[in-house]
Amino acid sequence: MAECAGPEIWSPSKELSARVKKLREEYFSFHQRGFRNETMPFSTGEEQDILFSPHNWGVAPEVFILSRSFQDTLRSLAKKVELPAGFWAEPLVKRQALFFAEVVGKHLPVRILDGELIVGGQFNSSLSRCLNQRERREWERLERRWFRSNLFMNIFGIGNCGAIPGHLIPNYPKALKLGFRGLAEYFEKLKEKAASQEHKLFLDSLIIVCRAVKELAERYAAEAENLARDEKDPARCSELESIAKIMRKVPWNPPASFWEALQALWFTHMLVMTAESYPGPGLSPGRVDQYLYPYLQNDLASGKISREFAKELLRCWFIKHNYAYDFMGRTGSNQGINSGFGQLITLGGHGPEGEDLSNELTWLLLEVIEEMNLLEPKPNIRLHANTPEPLLSRVAELCQKTQGSPFLMNFDTISEKALANAGYPKHRLWDYAPVGCLENTLQGCERSGTVDVNLNFAKAVELALFNGRDLRLKLRLGPRTGNPEKFQSFDQFFMACKLQLRALIDRIVASACLADEIRSRFENTPYLSALIDGCAEKGKDVSAGGPEYNFITVEGVALATAVDSLAAIKALVFDEKRVSMAELRQAVRKNFQGYDILRQNLLSRAPKYGNDDDRADRIAFELNRFFAEEVFRRTSPATGRRFRAGYLSWNYWILYAASTAATPDGRMRGT
Repeated sequence: MAECAGPEIWSPSKELSARVKKLREEYFSFHQRGFRNETMPFSTGEEQDILFSPHNWGVAPEVFILSRSFQDTLRSLAKKVELPAGFWAEPLVKRQALFFAEVVGKHLPVRILDGELIVGGQFNSSLSRCLNQRERREWERLERRWFRSNLFMNIFGIGNCGAIPGHLIPNYPKALKLGFRGLAEYFEKLKEKAASQEHKLFLDSLIIVCRAVKELAERYAAEAENLARDEKDPARCSELESIAKIMRKVPWNPPASFWEALQALWFTHMLVMTAESYPGPGLSPGRVDQYLYPYLQNDLASGKISREFAKELLRCWFIKHNYAYDFMGRTGSNQGINSGFGQLITLGGHGPEGEDLSNELTWLLLEVIEEMNLLEPKPNIRLHANTPEPLLSRVAELCQKTQGSPFLMNFDTISEKALANAGYPKHRLWDYAPVGCLENTLQGCERSGTVDVNLNFAKAVELALFNGRDLRLKLRLGPRTGNPEKFQSFDQFFMACKLQLRALIDRIVASACLADEIRSRFENTPYLSALIDGCAEKGKDVSAGGPEYNFITVEGVALATAVDSLAAIKALVFDEKRVSMAELRQAVRKNFQGYDILRQNLLSRAPKYGNDDDRADRIAFELNRFFAEEVFRRTSPATGRRFRAGYLSWNYWILYAASTAATPDGRMRGT
């Protein structure tokens, strides 16, 4: 009898060109390769300089807790940037634009790797915040308050928060259509109509950063020309000459060809990471098969490009995204081994009339995804009622082979309904795309802080069980909601849990508002603001309420644990009376040591969320409704950004497991 073959492990295609194989292998050889996109710090050289913002990393405890070390290290390694005359007399937003322009135009290293067709590789940075002494003192005062608050919430397993960069989709289609020259001209026209000097200064800052992009592109063009002069291989010489010609044109001017469009897109994208001093998490290109397709379509129709060469360009473009991981290259977490940065590309989906929008580029990208076996960019397929059957079959085949890539979390009907509930206008919903892991946003017009706040639901259950006290440290974290042993009904306990959840929301939202204030006052990003609709028109930064749509998302963590715990209490304590509240509380205190039979009853007899059990689902529905309503009625005073509710556990449960008591679903502390 023949042996059954095991599952095929997804591997890069053996049919990749020698060029792509070399570039791909070079990327994965971090410790051997000569070029590394590691963080480059740039400083004003002043004593008060800030190069690292803990609140940008508030949801990564392993980073923010070591912020003093990061700050000192970056300052010691920083390259001093010569500042233009009159720099310190300018308003902060203009200082930050001028500093970005100096770094990009003169200091950002220019390197073209052998064989690559899409250029731009040195972008991980840590830029000075350009604060003067007075601003530094105020920044420090607020930062200390936020840091203490966030540290407290981490210690007690409440959650974490910050003002996290990335996690949005710039208006790349607009940048391609107008070029940075067109954007600068648009800002000049707005400046003529601006009513306030502050608005004019803001627009000046956007114009400065647009011109800086042209300077960097010209430096790349010059490098390509230098390499072409010394190149012995005629084919490579021709490629370098083409690269030089392209860089003399884009992204300052609009692209006309597919190669130019891909190059302009990558260049625009990588500089967002430079501007935010953040290596790409959640920064997503969006619906690339829609806005890049006209360039491909024209080139194929005219015979200017072959289908195979279009794929070669896409393969090179894919590889570039992965260099964001060099940010963590020496820490052992490089190249996505234990995490992913989520530069999402979205394929498929429907148009404003429900029509399917998949096209030849959709199919081409699916081929490249299958062939390349890379972590970035992360592909997502939007499915809907009119998705063609052949595309569904191809996606299913691909998911089976690639162990889950592309991912299928965004079904248009459900996703658009959720966006409508959050307040987005119906006529724009069809053009959504996800960022980060799975968070849906509109393209080019919003900052939604999709991972800014993360709240542990299981902590509310613990506090309800013990009248607002943390079981481990015996400190009061929540309101006095009563001794549950005296409750006569499940509704009383459920209300106690809701009140504890409300108190936790109050606490974590207050901390998030502080982080939002710090970023909005001291950390302008003129380059990103130039790429987000609403900022130029309002004269406000992307992080200060400038975008057309502004949210801060509170992500619920451990919803299933909380629901299972509540369902167990309802079923076993109040409905079936298999266990008393006193015995359950004592078992939780003892982490179920000596309570094995009770724990097995909780694990096996109680209803469980996610099993189509109405007893658990009704509790989940009510808890979710309470959570959403509580979150939605809050706004950030500094920016007017509205809080909204979501769910995204990611890896936070690992941290909170040890700081959350055992729970009535049978879960033990630390698991």
